[in-house]
Amino acid sequence: MIACPQWDNRKIYLSLEDATVEQDLATLGSAIEHLRQEVKPLKAALNQLAEIVDSERKQLVVLARKVSLQKLDAQVLLSTLSTYVNCMLSVDASHERAKNIRSRLSKASAALEQATTSLDIFLKRIDDRDIEQFFHSADNGADKSDDAKLQALRFSIEHGRKMREHLLDVGEETLIAGLSVDGLHAWGKLYNDIAGRLTCDVTGETLGYAETANLLGQGDREKRQHAWQAINTAWEQQEESVAAILNAINGWRLEANSARSIKKPLHYLDVSCHQSHISRTTLDTLMDASYQQRSIGQRALKSMAKVMQVDQLGPWDILACAPMQPSPLSEQEPAKNYSFDEAIEIIAKAFSALTPAMGEFASMMYEKGWIDAEPTPNRAPGAYCTGFARVREPRVFMTYDGSIGSVITLAHELGHAYHNWVMRDMPLAKARYPMTLAETASIFAETLVRDYLFEHSSSDAERLQIAWEEASSAAVMLCNIPARFEFEKRLVETRKDNNLSPTELKQLMNDAWAYWYEDSLSEYDNMYWASKLHFSISGLGFYNYPYLFGYLFSLGIYAQKEKYGADFNTLYTHILRDTGSMTAEDLILKHLNQRIDQPDFWLGSLRSVEASVARFENLVTG
Repeated sequence: MIACPQWDNRKIYLSLEDATVEQDLATLGSAIEHLRQEVKPLKAALNQLAEIVDSERKQLVVLARKVSLQKLDAQVLLSTLSTYVNCMLSVDASHERAKNIRSRLSKASAALEQATTSLDIFLKRIDDRDIEQFFHSADNGADKSDDAKLQALRFSIEHGRKMREHLLDVGEETLIAGLSVDGLHAWGKLYNDIAGRLTCDVTGETLGYAETANLLGQGDREKRQHAWQAINTAWEQQEESVAAILNAINGWRLEANSARSIKKPLHYLDVSCHQSHISRTTLDTLMDASYQQRSIGQRALKSMAKVMQVDQLGPWDILACAPMQPSPLSEQEPAKNYSFDEAIEIIAKAFSALTPAMGEFASMMYEKGWIDAEPTPNRAPGAYCTGFARVREPRVFMTYDGSIGSVITLAHELGHAYHNWVMRDMPLAKARYPMTLAETASIFAETLVRDYLFEHSSSDAERLQIAWEEASSAAVMLCNIPARFEFEKRLVETRKDNNLSPTELKQLMNDAWAYWYEDSLSEYDNMYWASKLHFSISGLGFYNYPYLFGYLFSLGIYAQKEKYGADFNTLYTHILRDTGSMTAEDLILKHLNQRIDQPDFWLGSLRSVEASVARFENLVTG
């Protein structure tokens, strides 16, 4: 087994038995109850804002300022506790105390949302003059640092005000927030619990779900197929439960959208685009451009099949072909294995090609114990980057296996971490960015490492390995991610009229894969709706197209390196620092003077992808 680092989070809490954990939970509870009492005047005023005289309205705005600052403090405490507990559960999904505290934090999160619903509605409903008073205190003796903290909320508040027509009254909003704990979010938690306990029979051997999923990246194609079949068989035993989860989550969202459509219809994609800080026009343009060029991803899959000496790839090969997975090229010759130390060294050197500070950051993450990559029993699948709000430190989670795919995974997550790091001096409110822009730094980091590896490769075999990684990104981003989006759209549309059975969900998934993959696979994975966690995330719908957006968005930025030369790193850093303060359209218009609601930007990125696939095809054909 490769020696890998584990987290050192003792700076946050010594353990879950640390007395400070319970103290912070109690402090959080008291803060939420205090907020509940503080907002009462705001709640009472909401139904008569137009009749309230100026002097009283100014007093209410002053109260809103005070409560907003208290809410920010409560959010930092809640976020820090939640991150710590989730880190524990990632390493050991069976940790009972962690699960208990996670449940308590889920209720606390809903309670905080309920307690401040009146504040949020107040800030959406008051007029522009009052909003300016909120951001700028008229009291000359006031602490000006408070103005700075509240100014950091400007984009978030103004962006939220765009949806003011879809607000319900305060009682209804509070009720929805309260019911969501044991309603909407309980379904998402149920999926996570099922996945955490799921076991798979792989040719007579019982393995955990995460361990079985890792086999999908192995070089032995027969083992991959057995692992894929075992995963699907295991999920088939849970298909009624997962169908109930998907029906409940999407039914809840549709009912909520219907309730919010009194003044103006609220489409489910309007909700997603608002959360993603993009327009529906931009989303449509992105998906249309990608569909026009879907053959690029299909070509990548067909060339991969040639390398693997099969007529067509099967769905059990998709993860093996996925970026950040070990490739199956070891079927042709033994793949190079990288120690974790070697992986960090490669990434640091690749990052340093952009700026030494980025390379030093990668090394620092390792040295400070901010990466956990050691395989452990009951370990959660996947990889992610998170961070502790109280100390503004990032953390990376993955399961490292020494493959080149693991090196790319590590680079991807360190890219996220670097994004957070360059924003660490900014107010937290300005450092919260949507998923569409979150992938900018991670894909950028992957690209830096791939380019470095290709440039320093010493043989055609090594170059083929890197080109494989590039082509696999194209296959996943231009076929798999859009197929997920297509499935979820069809799921939501069908759920408007009735609940879907497992059989119907299988058919929807099959049709979505056929729409994007066409003849590039031997068969489709009709159980993907169950095995893919993203469809069951209760807090966020359409956890799919932002990956495609981030992939092409990042490549579009990366393509500017030569144009800007020595100034590029400054440009890139400024883009990252603005990701929490403006829409994606405004961000790219400000820094690159380009339009992402028009196809040219996306088609330019797709040309870059096509070039990498063509390079792979040339290496395959020799």
